[in-house]
Parts: sequence; C-alpha cells; structure tokens
Amino acid sequence: MGGSAAYGNGICRKGKSIKDGNRERGAVMFQLPEMILFDYGQTLIDETDYDTIRGNHAVLQRAVSNPRQINALQLQKLADELSEDMTELFGPEKRAFPGGEFSCASFNRYLYEYLDIKLDIPWNEVERIFWDHAAPGYPTAGMKQLLGFLHEKGIRTAVVSNMMKNSETLTLRINRFFPENHFEFIMTSCDYLFKKPHPRIFKMACAKAKLSAEKIWYCGDNLICDVKGSYQAGMSPVWYGACAKANQTLAEDIPYLTVMDWKELIQKIDRLIAKEER
Repeated sequence: MGGSAAYGNGICRKGKSIKDGNRERGAVMFQLPEMILFDYGQTLIDETDYDTIRGNHAVLQRAVSNPRQINALQLQKLADELSEDMTELFGPEKRAFPGGEFSCASFNRYLYEYLDIKLDIPWNEVERIFWDHAAPGYPTAGMKQLLGFLHEKGIRTAVVSNMMKNSETLTLRINRFFPENHFEFIMTSCDYLFKKPHPRIFKMACAKAKLSAEKIWYCGDNLICDVKGSYQAGMSPVWYGACAKANQTLAEDIPYLTVMDWKELIQKIDRLIAKEER
C-alpha cells in the first residue's frame, strides 16, 4: 500500500515504570478486569523495522501489466503524495484525530490504477503482501507469556487497532505471530468507520464483548489514541511505554498505569487477584 500507514513509530527500549502512586491515580486501575483489549502496532507486535520500498517491491512482483515500468521508488513517491493529501482530511496527526478511517483497498486502488499497474491478486492480498515484506515484525517482549497468563486466569482478550488494513488481514497476521491466542475478536478502524480516540470504536468493542466499559482495560502505546481515548470511553488505560513514540504528552490529568515490561502487568493483576481472594 505504498507505506501510507507506517508502524515504525517507536524504538523498543527498557526503562523504569511510572509507579502506582504517580500515574496510577484513583480507583479506576484497582479493579480486576473481566477483559483486556490490546492495540496492535508497538503493543502486541514491534514493527520498528518498517521499509515501504521493500513492501512495494514485493507487490510489484505480482504485476501482470506495468506499461510505464514503474519501480518501487516511483510507486512510493505517489504513495507519499496521497498520504500528504489525506492529512488535509484528518489533520497533521491523522491517527490522533477522532474521525473516520480510510481503507487500504481504496488507497491501493487509486495508487495502482492511477499508474496503470494491473496485479494478479485481490486487494486483500495486496495489503497482506505489502505488510509482510515492509514490516516483518515480532512480538513485543513478554507478550506471549502475558496472553497465556490472562487465559489461565480467565481474563478475556481482544484487539482494537487503528489501521487502514481490514480485520481479516490483521487476524491472519496475529494468528501467525500468536497461533495459540484466545482473542475473542479483532477489530480494525477500517472496518468500523471510527478510529481511536473516538469513543464510538470503544463502544463497539464493549458491544461485541457484552461488557460495560468499567470492566475493561485497554493497553496501547499512544497516549492520545489509546490512553485518552479508552479513558474517555470509560475504560481503564494501560500505557505500554517500551515501544512508544518518544515525547508524547497528555494535557489532561488522566489516571493510567504505565508498564515498560509486560511482566509488570502480570504482577499487577496477580496482586489484584490475591486482594480479591482475601
């Protein structure tokens, strides 16, 4: 898809967590959740290694007609121009603007048809091939252990992510990285009109889970989309800082838990379970 939605927005790193007494304020974070929702990029999977040219080259191998002999760099030039034009609709930080979402299919249709390139695969396959080659990715440290722990403790899980790729494409990718996952549903903003931080996408997740928002925690790497968005929807936010984009700030005084290692979340939940069993 010509690199219209890069996920390499942070470098995974180790660091100290912001402890309970600092950014974990109020009763919101002290209730054992019935479900935890996860963001995808830089939360479940680290996609710091993101190369649009590599992705474009892989898709162009499936061209059955390319009369102008467009190469990966030329393809990316138009993709960058389209992405720039899209900011006029969503603002300079389109992921943090609470509006609607484009789809990879519409982006790729314009990109390839404008350049008169015909491919021998459907649009879903185009986005999958591009993604697999542009951003190989790998699970964030400790995520597999966290998911196993949550399943063992009976805490339900699901995924809600901002992206132009559809839920089916994301499901295939997640199942490849986590073949033993127990995610009840996997949602992308592409399929549900609204994107984080708009409350509508969080309300949709509550409807699918058949749970009220206060029974759900949301884990993500973006202070606006994930922390502010989930909090304003009534959920309890967990900010995963290890792979997050640097220099993020929140103007509002929003209570949230920060973790730099998923082991910390396991320990936090273990303490809550022990507290309830007393």
